[in-house]
Amino acid sequence: MKKPIILITAGRQNQATPAGEVQSIRTGVDTDYVDAVVKAGGAPIIIPCFMDKAALESIMQTADGVVLTGGGDVVSLTYGEEPHDLSKYQDPVRDEMEFEVTRQALALDLPILAICRGVQLLNVVQGGSLIQDIPSEVPNSVKHYSQGLHTVLLHTIEIEKDSLLGELMGTTEMAINSWHHQAIKKLGSNLRVNCRARDGIIEGVESSEGKPILGVQFHPEEAAAAYPQFQVFFDWVVREAHNKSTAQTS
Repeated sequence: MKKPIILITAGRQNQATPAGEVQSIRTGVDTDYVDAVVKAGGAPIIIPCFMDKAALESIMQTADGVVLTGGGDVVSLTYGEEPHDLSKYQDPVRDEMEFEVTRQALALDLPILAICRGVQLLNVVQGGSLIQDIPSEVPNSVKHYSQGLHTVLLHTIEIEKDSLLGELMGTTEMAINSWHHQAIKKLGSNLRVNCRARDGIIEGVESSEGKPILGVQFHPEEAAAAYPQFQVFFDWVVREAHNKSTAQTS
């Protein structure tokens, strides 16, 4: 049986080099994303970080689903704001690539799982904006960025009862891991909030139109090995991708 192809977006990093040598840039993703997709029964393909619309269109035509991965901050000018002093790790090439991938995935009605930076980027694509630094902009916020030595279920989220997320997790409250200093501020169009932290910070969104779109601010790919309940996110996107692929060929 053909396994559904799940595209995983990649970021870029500067490769450490000795002083005086030319610095190189590498593109890739944490293997946790790949492992979780494979475990769910999908066939993962990593999209390198580049921008060529026609090339991306060719890649997207092969896809049954998309995972938008975590990473640095989205450039704030893309949602009409000047940068906060504590914004960091911006990459306009990655922004442009993932904006294009997201727009094409939406146009093709592909299932989308958006994680951390991914859910922020999805929100910006849909016309939303971001809190650029939670600790300095949100009074009395809980800690959203772990410095734990192991995967830590750091804080609690409260899940909307009638949401896709609530259906998948089978609960209205759960502890999650957390690695972010930014979050959704103005909600983008055709999205609905499915969970929040106790301080009111949006921790997840999904389609308000019933489409297979799910975004979370935490990192299920990292938590799944220690806490198997988080594997459900990848099981979901692979299942939705399989259903779409089967419907197209029948």
